[in-house]
Amino acid sequence: MSAHLFSEADHAELYQKYRPKWSAEFAERVVTFVKEKKSSPLLHAVDIGCGSGQSSEILAPHFQHVLGIDVSEPQIVLATANNKLGNVKYRVAPAESIPVPDGSVDLVMCLEAVHWFDHEKFNAEVDRVLVPGGVLAVAGTIYEKFPQDELTRISHQFHREGPMKDCWHEKLVKYLCTEYRNLPMPYGGAVRDESMSIDVDLTIPQYIKLQSTISPYREFCRRNPGDKGALLQNLQKSLYEATGSTQPVEELKMHVILPIFLLMVRKPQV
Repeated sequence: MSAHLFSEADHAELYQKYRPKWSAEFAERVVTFVKEKKSSPLLHAVDIGCGSGQSSEILAPHFQHVLGIDVSEPQIVLATANNKLGNVKYRVAPAESIPVPDGSVDLVMCLEAVHWFDHEKFNAEVDRVLVPGGVLAVAGTIYEKFPQDELTRISHQFHREGPMKDCWHEKLVKYLCTEYRNLPMPYGGAVRDESMSIDVDLTIPQYIKLQSTISPYREFCRRNPGDKGALLQNLQKSLYEATGSTQPVEELKMHVILPIFLLMVRKPQV
């Protein structure tokens, strides 16, 4: 399913251009947890579902080697083409078959993708590749927030109450929409952190481009090929009217907050 949703070349380009970047602060939080039971240097990290590479890059300052994998070949082609980091490599591979040796990885990280996986197979693979004391970190975001309550209401309505409401895959509903609270993990004792967010200032057209990358919208387009972007045009109109601004829509910026939910769990050392 994930390969089908994210395999188009145009989608990879939109993803790379408009998806907000994960921060250095987020990487520091994950690495700090890894270091609690692992002395430096940190050798190997694997970023699962790396997309066009934005998430893999934030690990580069902390590990000698970072491998980003994704089932989408266009995403990996784009990530490789834009890669300027000597210690980061990318490969096409599924989450359930990580192309590294047994017991070789200090961190397996997965951002906004773990909900798509076969969790039984993925968790077994995580256990295979992690060193004793190694860490699995998974995180996601759901439902943007804005300082203006009306913009938040319009965004939530677009996602779950409008024509797109039936286009949410059952795995999104079960795992992502519940903020991974019922996500199967390979070990007990998971640490949950909800203290961070991705904050970004976007023009309304940039925000609309961001929405064009999400899987429920891509599914809506598949079911409604005659829509020709009308759903997103209506969203843009509603957001612009709600701001009450007279600035051109291309210049008006909105502050968008994406709350992060992070789960980290450690492989037993014995």
